[in-house]
Amino acid sequence: MAPQSSKFLHDYGFDLVLGSIAAFYVFMAPYTKVEESFNVQAMHDILYHRHQLENYDHLEFPGVVPRTFIGYCALIVSILASPVILAMNLLHLPKIYSLFAVRLVLGCIILLTLRFFRIQVRNKFGNQVEAIFVILTALQFHMLFYCTRPLPNILALGLVNLAYGYSLKGSFYTALKCLRMLLFRIFATVVFRCDMLLLLGPLGLQLLL
Repeated sequence: MAPQSSKFLHDYGFDLVLGSIAAFYVFMAPYTKVEESFNVQAMHDILYHRHQLENYDHLEFPGVVPRTFIGYCALIVSILASPVILAMNLLHLPKIYSLFAVRLVLGCIILLTLRFFRIQVRNKFGNQVEAIFVILTALQFHMLFYCTRPLPNILALGLVNLAYGYSLKGSFYTALKCLRMLLFRIFATVVFRCDMLLLLGPLGLQLLL
């Protein structure tokens, strides 16, 4: 039993530490600010109105909300959180618990991509560098606080983590594909982020060398 516990901690100990801190931030600061409200409203409509499109809030207040349905935030997070939301509805729990649920699901998605990046860091640079990476991530506030918040930058972060992970793994074509997906999403939402070119450029140069 002890060896199994030791192996579990060895494989997932860092994930438990980072996930626990992120979950702590969710429960300590559950409410959203304006930039997050568009994605949160979209997830609410998908989870509670489902096929009743006439009740969707973005039809009455058009703007940036309809575009949130294109990205993975509103759709995939809602799908993954739907069993939990269904159980909450059966138990007649307040809707604030649904906000906890969708934010925790989003945090899990981002932290899974961060885990992939961290494993590639370990494979490339060793266990000590991986440990330092985790310590820095745990001690600095922004990463784990914002990884559960449905902001455009956080939605892009998952693909960026994958891109850097594949680049460390040596799969430069896959890394470029991740960044290309990210750029497609940016263009699709008519928001061109020049900083993404700073990520695409070095990976492209590595491919040429």
